[in-house]
Amino acid sequence: MATQEVFGQICRRVCQQQGWELLPSGVQITFADGRHQLVSLEFFESEREELVRLYTTIGAVDGMDARRLVAALRINARLAHGALAVRDDALVMIDTLMLEDADAAEIEASIAYLAETADYYEKVLFGTDEY
Repeated sequence: MATQEVFGQICRRVCQQQGWELLPSGVQITFADGRHQLVSLEFFESEREELVRLYTTIGAVDGMDARRLVAALRINARLAHGALAVRDDALVMIDTLMLEDADAAEIEASIAYLAETADYYEKVLFGTDEY
């Protein structure tokens, strides 16, 4: 069974291979066009399963009117995996992995998908590159 320590080792290798920056708060990805996205990691337990929640901010919800929130829910229905959610005061993209099953390919795919997709929606919905 993978532990947080093993997950961290795998994540370090993935980051080195991909040229991503591993920070204490998560993984910072800088894209070729200079845009960036931080994917945060949060370890937790649910029903005796050790999990890691990966999430990245798209923008502040207080700046979203009802039309934009509905658009976000429509986007949510089309996502390949993960989900859009509200975390604190932010619209985020989120995915959860079981530590027991986490391997390099899954970790890399989840981080890359979250970062690329969230960055696209941050640009389209908010016109910013803050996160």
